[in-house]
Amino acid sequence: MQSGLLKWKLIALAVTVMAASLLSGSVTASAQEDPLHNERPVAIVRRTKPNHRPSHPRRVVHNRPVIEHAPLLKLQWRVLKVNEAGRAEETNPTAVFHAGDRLRLGVRANQNGFLYIIHQSDPNQPGQVIFPDSRINSGRNDVSRDQEFVLPSNCPMGVAPADCALIVTPPAGQEVFTLIFSRDLITDLPNTPAEAGGGGIPPAILIRLRNESGQVLKRGRGTTPFSVVVVNTNTRDNEDLYETLLLNKGQ
Repeated sequence: MQSGLLKWKLIALAVTVMAASLLSGSVTASAQEDPLHNERPVAIVRRTKPNHRPSHPRRVVHNRPVIEHAPLLKLQWRVLKVNEAGRAEETNPTAVFHAGDRLRLGVRANQNGFLYIIHQSDPNQPGQVIFPDSRINSGRNDVSRDQEFVLPSNCPMGVAPADCALIVTPPAGQEVFTLIFSRDLITDLPNTPAEAGGGGIPPAILIRLRNESGQVLKRGRGTTPFSVVVVNTNTRDNEDLYETLLLNKGQ
């Protein structure tokens, strides 16, 4: 009797261990399948840039580069199209869009940092800041790991949710979204909704910031059918990431 009871206890223990092992394996596999988090922290050189304001005091080592172990900066973005019923569905960003199409943009970061999103109706037009926005994230541009923002996500008073979108405007050409993710605040960009007022950001400033970033970008497939993951692979200058998203507009 006791030997039989012991046998069942051993079987139950083995099943429990096996289930735990399978569960652990499934979680690990899931993490590996997410391209936003499929890399371990690496040694990166922390650079001091005149237009960056660290949110925390940085340790200074005289005559030696400051090295930290952290994940490379990554963003995942996807484009959604709002149909007549007001439902947003992910769409192929390489498609040709037309005047009147209603779009939303989803952006997710792989770690805590500072996010900026600028929209241009034409590459030669000033960029309008759509993030930070006083109606989203309490107006802050500091974001948390894996927190996706779908913009615009909050409609002004009197605007129906179905109409809460970025409207594609004529003429034919390209609309531009500049996505910027940084470890620190960038003082050359608006960091509050109040700072984002005015005539917009000149295209030359956006080009200059991107060229000065020192980034080496690599793109790949995201976790959804049409999403894109972009990573700054430069470990010698991994302070920020500038992604330029061009949407083609037809007649």
